[in-house]
Amino acid sequence: MRVILAMSCGLLAGSLAGCGGDEGGSPQDRGSAVYATHCASCHQRDGSGVSNAYPPLGGSATVNGDADTLIAWLLFGTRPATLPPRKGLAVMPQFPWLSDADVAAVLTRVRSQFGNDAPPITVEQVAAVRAAGPRP
Repeated sequence: MRVILAMSCGLLAGSLAGCGGDEGGSPQDRGSAVYATHCASCHQRDGSGVSNAYPPLGGSATVNGDADTLIAWLLFGTRPATLPPRKGLAVMPQFPWLSDADVAAVLTRVRSQFGNDAPPITVEQVAAVRAAGPRP
């Protein structure tokens, strides 16, 4: 019984690691951890996506475009105009419970990986978009 409880607690702690706490580490490490926990299952570890379901992140006009639009999409599900018409049933989930630091870190990682070279996103940018609320 103790072994099962200990294993359950370990699994819970591991799954909560990317849930917006103030865990240490560099922003790059934080972005990688958040990506692995919340993004890789759809967009894949290499950012290639899944054909006709989840778009690739490399070279994406949305990823490389306006930072506030990308932040609003992640936080509130506000679909950017830069996206092609939706095919299939896959919808980008919202992540309003991630901390501002986690959102900044993961979006900065995505904007600097997979062949992308867009400017980083700051915690202050995320906080401002969050405070403004969902876009129409």
